[in-house]
Amino acid sequence: MTDETTRQQEAAENNADLYRHMFGAHGVSFEWSSELFHTSEQPLPFYSSIVTLKPAVSLQTINELIANASFSVFIKDSFADLPLEVLGFSTLFEASWFYLDTPVQADTSGWQQTSTPEQLQSWEASWKKARNQTDCAMFPPKLLDNPVFAFWGYFEGSEITKGFIGNHSGTSVGLSNFFAEDLSPHTFRQMAALLQRWKPEKPVTGYARGDALLNAQAAGFETSGKLKVWHKPYSGS
Repeated sequence: MTDETTRQQEAAENNADLYRHMFGAHGVSFEWSSELFHTSEQPLPFYSSIVTLKPAVSLQTINELIANASFSVFIKDSFADLPLEVLGFSTLFEASWFYLDTPVQADTSGWQQTSTPEQLQSWEASWKKARNQTDCAMFPPKLLDNPVFAFWGYFEGSEITKGFIGNHSGTSVGLSNFFAEDLSPHTFRQMAALLQRWKPEKPVTGYARGDALLNAQAAGFETSGKLKVWHKPYSGS
């Protein structure tokens, strides 16, 4: 594999690890193979039923996994290489994986790692205000006890105005669920610096699109391939 494909795969596996911890915290069962991460249950809001972990996953395998789904199915095509329209899917959005393995210096004053259920509740409320609307309580307090999962918030007085999640999967550190009124290059540098202090000597991975991706690149992140999220609504038939 090329260096880019290796980084892409590393990012996809880290993302699946985020899924593992989130699904586990909510009691959603899942299966994880070398090819894909999958749940046959209704996934959490904003999460896919399938995340591919290698290029060119068999369409037959995917079709068999979704054959009995009684809900709308979302698939994260981590290499943007599957012709899922032949199975009735349409593209929800496209994005790019990003990767950072060089040290970042940034003033991180005002940022705190969330440590109490009350802080986490405030963090989630701010996350939801940032166009992540759902009635589901997404982040159970038990996640605070997970040593490879962490929340950071930027406090202005008692209000959290920026935030993100970090997850450490062994080979990399994931940057996800980031929110801010202005996701500037400075904010991306701050988030990267916090993750590098938390888990030193590990590359930071994640994905973004649009202005967020451009600002991540301006902060020093490199792109490492595209991904695509597909959607197939439940027809009831």
